[in-house]
Amino acid sequence: MATNLHIKLLGEFCLTADGLTITGVNSERLQALLAFILLHRGTPQSRQQVATHLWPDATDADAKANLRRRLHELKQSVPHIDRWLRVETKTIQWMQDEDCWLDVAEFEAAIAQSTKTQALEQAARLYQGDLLPGCYDDWIVPYREQLRQQAIAALDTLVTLLTAQGNHRSAIRYAQQLQRLDPLNELAYCHLMRLHMQEGDRASALRVYHQCMTLLQEELGVNPSPTTRKLYEDLLMLEETPTPSSCVAIAQPQPATTFPPIPNIAANPILPTSTLPLIGREAEWTIVKRWITDCRDRTSTDLLFLVGEPGIGKTRLLEELVREFQLKRGYVLWGRGFEAEMLRPYGVWVDAFQVIGATEFLSELRALVLSTNPSATLNRGRLFDLAAQFMAQLSQTAPVLVVLDDVQWLDETSIAFLHYVTRLFSHHHPIWFACAARKREIETNLLAYKFIQALHREHRIRMVELAPLDRQQTLTLAQAVGCEVDCDQIFTNSGGNPLFALEIARIPSPQAVGAASGTLKTLIQGRLVQLDEVTRELVFWAAALGRSFNPTILAKVMDLSLPRLLTAIDQLEQHGIIRPGSMIDGEVSYDFAHDIVRQVAYEQFSEPRRRLIHTHIAQVLHAIASPTTQLINDVAHHADLGSDHALAASASLRAAERCLRIFAYSEASELAQRGIRHCHYLEAGTRVRLQLGLLKAYVKAGVPKDRVATLQRELQQLIQEAAALKLKEEEATGLEALIVLNYDHGNLSEVQRQSLRAAEQGRTASPATTMYMLAHTGDCLAEIGRDIPRAEALLLEAQSIGDRLGLETIDIPLGLGCVRRYQGQVDEARSLLRQGWQMAQAAQDHWRECTCLTNLVMLELEAGQPSLALDYCNELIHVSAQVGEGSEAPHAAALDAITRYLLQEKNAAEVLERSRQILKRIDSPRMLSYIQALAAKWDLQQGKC
Repeated sequence: MATNLHIKLLGEFCLTADGLTITGVNSERLQALLAFILLHRGTPQSRQQVATHLWPDATDADAKANLRRRLHELKQSVPHIDRWLRVETKTIQWMQDEDCWLDVAEFEAAIAQSTKTQALEQAARLYQGDLLPGCYDDWIVPYREQLRQQAIAALDTLVTLLTAQGNHRSAIRYAQQLQRLDPLNELAYCHLMRLHMQEGDRASALRVYHQCMTLLQEELGVNPSPTTRKLYEDLLMLEETPTPSSCVAIAQPQPATTFPPIPNIAANPILPTSTLPLIGREAEWTIVKRWITDCRDRTSTDLLFLVGEPGIGKTRLLEELVREFQLKRGYVLWGRGFEAEMLRPYGVWVDAFQVIGATEFLSELRALVLSTNPSATLNRGRLFDLAAQFMAQLSQTAPVLVVLDDVQWLDETSIAFLHYVTRLFSHHHPIWFACAARKREIETNLLAYKFIQALHREHRIRMVELAPLDRQQTLTLAQAVGCEVDCDQIFTNSGGNPLFALEIARIPSPQAVGAASGTLKTLIQGRLVQLDEVTRELVFWAAALGRSFNPTILAKVMDLSLPRLLTAIDQLEQHGIIRPGSMIDGEVSYDFAHDIVRQVAYEQFSEPRRRLIHTHIAQVLHAIASPTTQLINDVAHHADLGSDHALAASASLRAAERCLRIFAYSEASELAQRGIRHCHYLEAGTRVRLQLGLLKAYVKAGVPKDRVATLQRELQQLIQEAAALKLKEEEATGLEALIVLNYDHGNLSEVQRQSLRAAEQGRTASPATTMYMLAHTGDCLAEIGRDIPRAEALLLEAQSIGDRLGLETIDIPLGLGCVRRYQGQVDEARSLLRQGWQMAQAAQDHWRECTCLTNLVMLELEAGQPSLALDYCNELIHVSAQVGEGSEAPHAAALDAITRYLLQEKNAAEVLERSRQILKRIDSPRMLSYIQALAAKWDLQQGKC
C-alpha cells in the first residue's frame, strides 16, 4: 500500500507514488482534472461544476460521462488514490494530508512567510515554471497568473534581501530566475547590472543591459527606461565606484538640447467639454476621482483605462476628468487616435503637444529630424528622449495629464512612445496618463493590446468599464436636453446607450419618439436631413476629411467663402453635430460630436461619389503639402480612397520616405505596399518609376525573409522594363534596391553580380547618376571583400566625378575605408570610415551608420586594439537597435562578444558561444566565420589549441 504521493504541477507535470513515477496520468484532460481537484483541495466540488469547467463545449450528459471515465482512469492509474480522492454522488473532494506532497501547497506556504529569506528561497526553488503549462482551459488562467505574480514578487523581495546581506552570488542566481520568468521587467535587469558591478564584473553588467535593450526593442519597439540607461552610463564611466543600492530610483531626465520656452500654464487652453452635466456615472466618477487623488498623493501611478462600446460615454468621462484637472491648474495633453487606415506616425502626440501651444518645441523637433547638420544626430530613441524631456520640464511647472482617446486606432510609433513614457514617468514626475478605447476593437490592434496586457501583468492599470445607463439615468439624460415625453420608450429603444438615447431625445415629434425603434444610424440621418443644403454638404465633406477637421482646409476643399463657412459651422454646433476642438497653430479645429456621427454622415454618399470627393481632397491637399510634413500622409490616404492612382502612388512614395526619416518603419512599409497597389493602373513609364521607388522604400523598411524571392523577381522584371524604356535613372534605382535586398539577406554572390551590372549601367546615365552608381557599386564590392582592385578603381572614379560636380555620397568614404582596411592601411581606413559614419549620421541613414561602425569595430580588432573596438561596439549596439528587424542587432552583439573575449572579460566565452548559436540560427555564415576565426587565432596565441 502506497504511503505517500508526490505531485508536481509547477512546470512539467510529474506524479510519483513511493518514489516510483506514475505514467498512467499522461493525457492532457486527465492532468487537467487532477489539477482542478488539487487546486480546490479541502472543499467539495460539484461534479456538475467540474464537468462544465473541463468540457465546456460538450452537452451536460457528455460532460458528465467524460468526468466519470476520467475519474475511473485516475483510480486505475494511481495506487490507493481513494485515500485522498473522495468521490460522492454529487461532489468530488481532495483530502490533503501529510502523506501527499503538492508543490503548489508548499509554494503557497512559503509565500505566506515572505519576510524570511529561507522561505523565499524555498518558494523560488518550488516555482519551476507556470502552473500546468500544457493546459489551455479558461478556468486555470487566474490560478496560473496569481501564482506567477506571487513568484515574481517573491523573487524581487528575495534578491533585495540577499543583496542587503551581501550574498551577491545567490542574489544573481535568483535575479536571473526573475529575468527568465518576466523577461520584459526592467527591474530584473537593474538587479543584475548592480549585482555584477558589485562583484567587479563590469562586462557581465554591460551585457545584461544590451540583452535588455535588444529584447525591449524586439518585443515592444521601445528603449530601456532612463533608470536602466542611467545605470548603463554609470557602468561605462565608473570602473570601481560602487553604484547605489536602490534600483527603483528614476533618474531625472537631463535636457540634451535647449528647448523653446515652456508654454505658460495660465495660457493653457481650456479644452471644450460637454454642456450637459455628467449623468449616471457616479460609480465610475468615484473611481476616477480616487485615481486623481492617488496620483497627486503619489500613492499610485496606474494608467487609467476606460473601455466600453461606441457611444457609451468614454469621451464624456474623459472630458469631466480634464475639467476637474484644469480647475486645479495643470497641463492637459489631449490626443485622439485616428482610424487604422490613417497612417500618421506620432500623430496623436503631435496633436497633444499642439493642444498646449507647444508649437515652438514641435518646430524645433521637426527641424532636428530634418537637419543636415552633422552634429544634430538623431535616432528613434533620441527622438523619444527629447519629447520625454520636454514633458518632464512641463511637469516642473505644473502637473501634466496625458489624455488619449480611441487608443484602439493608435499607430505603432505612437504606442511605442506611450509605452516608453508610462515606464519613464512611473513614480517621480507628476505626469499621469488616462486612455479610452472601444473594448472589442482594442484587441485588433496587436501592439496596443500587448501594451495594455503588459500593464495588467505589472498591476499598473486601473480599468473602468462603462456599462449602459439604467432606466432612471436614461430618463435624467433625456430630460437634460428638454425631452419630456415617453422617456421609458427612450430607454427601451436605446438600451441605455447615452449617445443613442440623446439622438432619440432630440427627435422633435413626440409621436416619433415612441416610434423610434430604428438604429442609431437612422436617427442621426434624420437629424442631418433637418440641415439646409449647404450645411448638409459641408458635413459630408468634413466627414470625408476625418473626425477632426481644420476650417481653413475645409474652406479650400469646398471652395466656400469664410462667412458662409462660419454660418454652417454655427448651425452644426447648434444641432450638436460638431463641437470646437483644440487650438492648433492659432486656429480652432472642430471635432464631430462622436465618430459614429461622422461615419453616418460619410455613408450618405454613394461609393462613386466618395471616390470623387477623396480625389478632390487629395488634389487640394497636394497643392499645399510639403513632403516633410504629416499632410503628405493625408494626401496618400485620400488619393488611395479616391482611386487617384497616380497621386496615390507618388504621395505614398513621399510619405514612406518621410516615415523612414522619422523611424516609423512599419508605417513606411505599409505606405510602400499601398502605393505599389496603385502602380499597376499607370502608364508604363510612370508605373516603373514609382514602383521601383516604392520597392526601394519597402526594402529599406525591412523585408521578411519569406518575401525575398518574390521581391527579387519583381525587381528584376521592373529593371528589365526600365531598360527597355531607356529609363536609366529608374534602372539604377532598381539595381540599388536589389543590391540592398541581397546584401541584407546575405546573398553576396548576387550582390557582386548586380553591383558590377549597376556600374556598367550607371555609365550610360547622367553624370550625377553615374557618380552615385559607381560609388554604390564600389562600396558594395568593398564591403563584401570581393574584387577589391576594381572596387577601388570605381570609387576613385566616382570621387573624381563627384569633385567636378560638387556632389558627395556616403558610399565613397565608406567604400574606400573598407578598401584601405583590406589593404592594411589602418590610419587612412579609420579616418575614412569615421568620415562615412559622420555623413551617415547627418543623413540619418541608420543602415549605413551600422555598416560604418561594423567596419570600424573590425578594423580595430584586426589592428589588435580591442579596447578601441569596444567603444565602437557600444555605439553600434545602440544604433543597430533602431534599425528594426534584420541582422544588424545580432551582428552588433556578436562583435561585442568577440571583443570582450579578446579582452579576457569574465564569462566572455559563454556569451560568445551564445552569439555563435544566434548567428547560426539566423543563417549568418559570414559574420559567424569572422568571429570564429578571430577567436581561434586568439586561442592559438594563448596556447589553447
